[in-house]
Amino acid sequence: MGGIVWNEWARVMCLTASFVIFTGGCLGSFQPMPAFDALRKLEGLYTPVPVLPAILIALGLVVVVVECPLVGKDYFNSSSSYMPRIALYIPLSVMSMLVGQTVHGGVYLAIGTIAYLLAIRDDFIKQQKASFGQRMP
Repeated sequence: MGGIVWNEWARVMCLTASFVIFTGGCLGSFQPMPAFDALRKLEGLYTPVPVLPAILIALGLVVVVVECPLVGKDYFNSSSSYMPRIALYIPLSVMSMLVGQTVHGGVYLAIGTIAYLLAIRDDFIKQQKASFGQRMP
């Protein structure tokens, strides 16, 4: 039996996270609930209009577009697209952990990001074995 296919597992985790972030952003727009009480005192994040949940709604949809592309499928399904995804997902997971309704989505996205890092590691090891044969130190 083979091991875990990290990129497929990461894709499923990130799609689950995007659903949770989108849904939590929608709920947070109507009833803002910051994850930390100190965030409630910051002007502009929650007081006039809940800006952070509205941003998370859009970014949740962006994750769906990145994970299930309609155009550019060759690029988005290759291992060269993992680093831009990681660069997008790390700040998004931190931002989603600031809103109470999307904390779980942020944790799922962080786990998916780690799985993408493991997929990059496995791809690098495969490339090294292919170029040097089985004689790796």
